[in-house]
Amino acid sequence: MITTPVRSDIHEFAAAVRAHLDDLPADEVDDLLDGLEADLSDQAAEAGDDFTLPDATTYAAELRAAAGLPERSDTARVKKASILQVVRDGWHETGAAVRKNPVGAWILDLLSSLRPVGWILRGVGWYLLAFFALWFVTPGIGYRGLWSAFLILDGNIAAWVFLLACVFLSIQWGRGRWLPARWLRVVRTLSTVAVVLTLPILIGVFSGALWDLVHRDTGAAPTYTPGLSVDGQRVRNIFAFDAEGNAIPMVQLFDQDGNPLTTVGRDIGPTPYDSYFYGGGGPVPVPYTAPGVSDAWNIYPLREIPPGVMSWDPWEDVAKAKATTFPFLRVQPIPTGALPSPEPSPTSPIVTPSPDAEAAP
Repeated sequence: MITTPVRSDIHEFAAAVRAHLDDLPADEVDDLLDGLEADLSDQAAEAGDDFTLPDATTYAAELRAAAGLPERSDTARVKKASILQVVRDGWHETGAAVRKNPVGAWILDLLSSLRPVGWILRGVGWYLLAFFALWFVTPGIGYRGLWSAFLILDGNIAAWVFLLACVFLSIQWGRGRWLPARWLRVVRTLSTVAVVLTLPILIGVFSGALWDLVHRDTGAAPTYTPGLSVDGQRVRNIFAFDAEGNAIPMVQLFDQDGNPLTTVGRDIGPTPYDSYFYGGGGPVPVPYTAPGVSDAWNIYPLREIPPGVMSWDPWEDVAKAKATTFPFLRVQPIPTGALPSPEPSPTSPIVTPSPDAEAAP
């Protein structure tokens, strides 16, 4: 969007015209001068060096006549003066004083040229405020409901239409268009103030929504399961059977690096039980213990605290642990053809017969 910057002489002319209309109510003055600087800036850009500003006194009188208002009355000015008008006058006088400084004039011109950006941000703020209202009216959409509502822009045409409508309406109101009634100007002001006040929250929601939009995954979010797990489900105990299908009452298991294969997580801590299952209402595995040695979590099957006996006294509950019953008394034996050929153990000595022993009968 290309915006014509407002020249300093146009600012001064508008301030002078406003001064000639200061006997009127502030709302009427705003209605008469709304869009004046923007229109004059466009005319100056089109006319170039041929553009000249009219006399402020004459222009103010013409505005009065066109609007059917009485001529200037200093007495009326004294009677109708209000705090709001004093603030407005002080604001305009401050602006005129700042413009006398070249740096101040450059900053004001820069801010004036950025007004369309503010109009766009105001429209986006309206869109987000609408979902804030939806969030509070219907709390069932949950904590992330607002973010989800924002993210539906990538596939919801209605949401895009609503967003573009908010931005377009904000731009038109910023240009002084589509404001046939005075109460709409009040709505514009109040909505702008609401967006400014909620700007920090809106920025947080906007950045969080963009983060989710960029980093979200189409699949299920990965979750961490402590200890040994299968397909995301925690393994509580292990039961071993030999080649003939008989239950092995006690077996030690290690991984490929010789580390004990345990079903508990790394952060076991000093508790003599599996804290992942403790308090869940089901059996709670406990390690094998022996005097003078560390607790053994890789000897299976682990003893378990039966469900329903939790007293929330760890040592008392561990004393209630019992041997676990095998889920099967016997399983199918391993087929003979699938059994590996016996090999010597790495720690067993290999005996080689001597030549004399081979020659002996």
